[in-house]
Amino acid sequence: MKKENKDEKLNSEKQDKKEVSSEEKADQNTQPKQEQKDNYLEMAQRIQAEFENYRRRMADQLVAERREGVISVIETFLPCLDSFKDAKKTISDENVLTGINMIESKIISALEKLDVKKIETIGKTFDPNFHDVIAVMHNDKAEDNVILEEYQAGYIYNGKVIRYSKVIVNKKGE
Repeated sequence: MKKENKDEKLNSEKQDKKEVSSEEKADQNTQPKQEQKDNYLEMAQRIQAEFENYRRRMADQLVAERREGVISVIETFLPCLDSFKDAKKTISDENVLTGINMIESKIISALEKLDVKKIETIGKTFDPNFHDVIAVMHNDKAEDNVILEEYQAGYIYNGKVIRYSKVIVNKKGE
């Protein structure tokens, strides 16, 4: 019987070792699975972040391209607006002049809807960020660096100068 008890003990110990080893194997099997799961989660999070960055870049690019398109249209219309101003100087018929003024005001209104603003010039101090000097006059009655005349109007869109104002500036006689 002692032998049987010994055999049973050995068998039970072997059984315990098998159970322990199968638990260890289960732990060893779940550890790579957990690592793989963590890797997949990290990869999914990275892809999601990259996609969000892509969406943000595309939205910014769309806004920039729209802005560039608007600037291109504005630059095309500005010479037309200048032509109306030049034509008004030569037209003597009041009916024609009224029609020209109406068309000019509609163009100006359309530009204002696009958030285009005319740069203020006459009577303002010269600012190289907004004005180009095409001539200098000497007038002792006016202040130094004050704009006396505007040769060509300048315009701003979204804080960016589309066309600089071409102006005549006063320099006091020396």
